[in-house]
Amino acid sequence: TPETVFIDIGYKSEGKIPTEEFDDKPEIGDTVNVVLISKEGRSGDVVVSKRKADEKVFWKDLKVAFEEHKPVKGRVIKSIKGGYTVALSHGVTAFNPISKMDLHRIENPEEYVGLESNFFIERLYSNNKVNIVLSRRDWLDDQIEERKNQFFEDTKIGDTVEGKVKSFTSFGSFIDLGGFDGLLHINDMSWGHVTRPKDYVKKNQNIKLKVIRLDPEDQKINLSLKHFSEDPWLSFEEKYDVDDVVKGTVTKLTD
Repeated sequence: TPETVFIDIGYKSEGKIPTEEFDDKPEIGDTVNVVLISKEGRSGDVVVSKRKADEKVFWKDLKVAFEEHKPVKGRVIKSIKGGYTVALSHGVTAFNPISKMDLHRIENPEEYVGLESNFFIERLYSNNKVNIVLSRRDWLDDQIEERKNQFFEDTKIGDTVEGKVKSFTSFGSFIDLGGFDGLLHINDMSWGHVTRPKDYVKKNQNIKLKVIRLDPEDQKINLSLKHFSEDPWLSFEEKYDVDDVVKGTVTKLTD
């Protein structure tokens, strides 16, 4: 009926459950978990509860997630001192320290309120009381590790990959490939002499690069911009002869 779902539990009468206990409207013939509260209530009916059954399953799943290091879903509902309150399910909340909410330092804690994400459970009980502590950062680290391993598995030398320019050093630029970095060395930016990496790539620029070296053991990835064009030395002798007079540009001075 609009207000009640009737459940056959193999007893002489049916159990009744308010429709509000269902997230999605059930169909006749569906099987659901219920807890038997009483074989005979005040009105002689079987008393069952889907909500209590769902809570039992939820706590069982929570314990399994903690023991087997599996993620749980949650929503950040409040920013508090030192971290966040995260709503899990069935009215259960947990604490996620601010240092374990993201991979980088958080400048504006409020921007995470309302975020729905996965979390790993670091602690379930403390002093025999429920005291759930989460870590979203560990889950993010886990995802990056999976993507990196997949990258080494699926990618081969000569493949073209896309990334974002993350930072610069004196010897090149680091490229974010999805939470893990590849190196675009200064010598691989151009076949000519490169003095400043910033002359060839810009910070936060999305860029396509060639993979020229993969080292799964040391987790190193070398990328190249210059390998999209042919090595000029391969055709040099076809273009120039000894005693030719040519024009050129001064690129650097040495002792």
